[in-house]
Amino acid sequence: MEDQTKKQDKDDRTLLVVDGHSLAFRAFYALPVESFTTSTGQPTNAVWGFATMLADVMAKEKPTHMGVAFDVKGGTFRNAMLPQYKGTREAAPKELLSQLPLIQDLLKGLGITYIEKPGYEGDDIIGTLATMGEQAGFKTLVLSGDRDAFQLVDDDITVLYPGHHFKNLKHMTPQAIMDRYKVTPQQYPDLAAMRGEGADNIPGVPGVGDGYAAKWVNKYGSLDSILEHADEIGGKKGQALAENADQVRLNRKVNALVRDLDLGVKVEDLRFGTIHTDQVLPIFEQLQFGPQTRKKILRGFNTVADYDYSPASALVDVSNKQEEFTQPERDKAESADQLRDWCEKHLPDKALCRQSADHVKAMADSLGNVKDIGDTDQNAMRCSEAMKEHWVLHAIGWAKHGDYGLEELAILSMDGHGLVFMAEDIDEDMRAAIQELIDQRIGTCVVHGYKEHLHFLESQGLHMPLPLFDTKLAGYLAEPDFHADNLEQAVAHFLAIPVEEEPEATQGALALDGREDEDERRRGTRILRQAQYVMMVSERLQELMDERHQYGLLRTIELPTSAVLAQMETEGAKVDDARLKEMHDRFAAEARQAQEIAWDRAGSRVNLQSPKQLSKVLFDDMGLVPTHRTKTGSYSTNVSVLQDLYIKSVNNERANDFLGALLKHRETNKLKQIVQTLREAVNPRDGRLHTTYEQTVAATGRLSSVDPNLQNIPNRDARGREIRSAFVPGSGYEALLSSDYSQVELRIMAHLSGDQALIDAFKSGADFHRYVASLVYDIPMEEVTGDQRSHVKAMSYGLAYGLSTYGLAQQLKISPAAADVLRAKYFATFGKVHEYLESLVADAREKGYTETMFGRRRYFPGLRSKRRPTREAAERAALNAPIQGSAADIMKIAMIKASRALSDQGLKSRISLQIHDELLVEIAPGETDKATKLVKDSMEHAVELAVPLDVSTGIGQDWELAAH
Repeated sequence: MEDQTKKQDKDDRTLLVVDGHSLAFRAFYALPVESFTTSTGQPTNAVWGFATMLADVMAKEKPTHMGVAFDVKGGTFRNAMLPQYKGTREAAPKELLSQLPLIQDLLKGLGITYIEKPGYEGDDIIGTLATMGEQAGFKTLVLSGDRDAFQLVDDDITVLYPGHHFKNLKHMTPQAIMDRYKVTPQQYPDLAAMRGEGADNIPGVPGVGDGYAAKWVNKYGSLDSILEHADEIGGKKGQALAENADQVRLNRKVNALVRDLDLGVKVEDLRFGTIHTDQVLPIFEQLQFGPQTRKKILRGFNTVADYDYSPASALVDVSNKQEEFTQPERDKAESADQLRDWCEKHLPDKALCRQSADHVKAMADSLGNVKDIGDTDQNAMRCSEAMKEHWVLHAIGWAKHGDYGLEELAILSMDGHGLVFMAEDIDEDMRAAIQELIDQRIGTCVVHGYKEHLHFLESQGLHMPLPLFDTKLAGYLAEPDFHADNLEQAVAHFLAIPVEEEPEATQGALALDGREDEDERRRGTRILRQAQYVMMVSERLQELMDERHQYGLLRTIELPTSAVLAQMETEGAKVDDARLKEMHDRFAAEARQAQEIAWDRAGSRVNLQSPKQLSKVLFDDMGLVPTHRTKTGSYSTNVSVLQDLYIKSVNNERANDFLGALLKHRETNKLKQIVQTLREAVNPRDGRLHTTYEQTVAATGRLSSVDPNLQNIPNRDARGREIRSAFVPGSGYEALLSSDYSQVELRIMAHLSGDQALIDAFKSGADFHRYVASLVYDIPMEEVTGDQRSHVKAMSYGLAYGLSTYGLAQQLKISPAAADVLRAKYFATFGKVHEYLESLVADAREKGYTETMFGRRRYFPGLRSKRRPTREAAERAALNAPIQGSAADIMKIAMIKASRALSDQGLKSRISLQIHDELLVEIAPGETDKATKLVKDSMEHAVELAVPLDVSTGIGQDWELAAH
């Protein structure tokens, strides 16, 4: 009975002993520093990895007590015994060293005891703690990547040893030690003494590994006995053992762990579970950990039932917020009149709503003037006043490939009252009342995703003018490098409140008599909770818009852009499926033919997509010299490497043929896949492609498209451009108009830098790149060679895109020194361009962000990083962001202006696609000249710059023919 009680106590009490330095090092090298750096430049990858990995271990092992051991600076008694001990180890990176105190502070706040002991290693602390746990009757686990810990293993002590991937923790029990090393844990130090430990600079017996050492241990029993019989062993290994006997004896002393240190703690002191939120939460703020990370860590370390952790309240307190997730009051409006009465009672006054709506529209109409777009104090004040009495309209539905639908609609007032409408219950009278509500009170309405709401509502015959505020767009403007996949992530990020992501709504029906079943009630609860999230996050984002003067950007550019994009998504672009099918079959046949040629030259059916198999064929079988390695150390076989090898292999016929076929296969296979993706995305109902434009993804402000991605349709070569020939006018339209900007980034660079020489180059009317080359090389235009023109062209665009000197050299296939000379000549000619670019980085380093002409910001914490590669990458991005962002803003303004111009003039012609710097317009019969003039004028006068915005146009029966 006593033994049974003791076993039960041991099962209930588990001590986890952690090698702090081992875990911190593993976390540091497992995660890229550049992806885990705060805005002040403090690396956090080791802290993040340490905490999350340890939380994972705790979730699986469920310890009740824990101690973390750390090494301390300075030598230990082992260095006196073996001066070279650990002498070959490189100094820990400063980016890691700066995080160790943060890890310890975090542990302290989480209620975890960490221990250091001058003169001793963390391993000795681990040995002592494990022994203390065993003696106190605990089940003891040791988390360590150091094999010296294996000597601790017995029936009550298990070492958790990480494999290649940390999650593959091996439980090193006595049997596991025996299976792996063929010795017991007690004998393992003898084996290690003979093998040595390269990581610690402990020399072993030359030529003796684990196998021979285990054989001797099992035959002779102990190290002393083995050394006594060294002469009997004989051979080179026996001789080496005898010659290194003193070293082996010393190794055995060095690797023996001290297990009886006075650590000043008892095992019971290592109990944990009480989290000190007053200490932890400021550390989270300092580390800039997101809500999901915070939640995972706090839950992972709070495993004792006597601590009541409420993540929402704890995290709200640290940001001085007092919001509570109280369930909104769900009212009923079963008739149009009841809805009208509810609106009068709970929503803002109609006069305030009308006044705000007029102001929103006035701001949206102020396009083309930078001063009008930028916030004024008066604009910000009006917006802030309107936000004091806002309400939320929140819809759930679907939008894919031109098919749009509404599932549920919620209306939430500031006083916490809400209404929920199921789509199937919205009759004509209720639809009219909802439209009346939107029209009369849109000026104080807040949504999350205006573009998506337009689709959902339009499916019910409801129209929605510009709302007061869009939390999705505002969140994107506030933090363009943060991308929330859903509303819950946005709330968690901006309010630092971990929230559970809502499950997908299930189909259900609201009974006509007002009675709800459980599923219907859950659906209504879900959408009201989401409307509450929108209400809460809107208030925080309003503060950010106020601080950063971005109301103008939101209302003048982003919201109107959403309206134009929604219309483009709904109407889509017509494609000729027969052309696409013919192209697909042809590309597939060409890919198969290229594959057969490649297989013939390789002599086997090599997988042309496998870098490993390609490396064997190219470098082993064909004898080509590899040029680049990947991060994993294998030889690179990317396209640029293959092209380089193809050129160099001209005298190796077999290799040259193989590489030519391989490149052809990759090219045609990619084209085939692009065409196949387009075909699969066509809506069979209207034969049109309805891509989805992403307005909140690219940090520069550029639009992107998905499902399908139209941005990846090639336009640099004839075969790629052929795909564009499948885009044709739809029924009721006679042609396509292609209208695109020429050199828009360079024109923006000239405008922003104020460099008169560059401005004059654009105003000259001559070939721009030839003109610039003549200035850079100081020669007449007619003497500029093709190489000189192309080099200067690459230089100009490289500056606008933040291209490094090395990148320029790679692109032009010249030496970095030659690229430096070219750069120096360019800056000598255009001095103000150099000053402007230098100022961008300097200002960004000081302020932490860059801005476009219209106030679009992008933040660069990497500028303060202690790692040079991270800083340089951030510097290039800081050079790129204002120019690229301004170009994105100008294209959006042009789209809005062009759409309005076509509509205001009563034309049926409409914008079909927006790709890169180009608009594609479907031309209605008889409207070619007028539509071309309106679109061209809208683009050329989107904004007024110091240089003209040049726009090229073309008309054709398909997109390729319309190109110019």
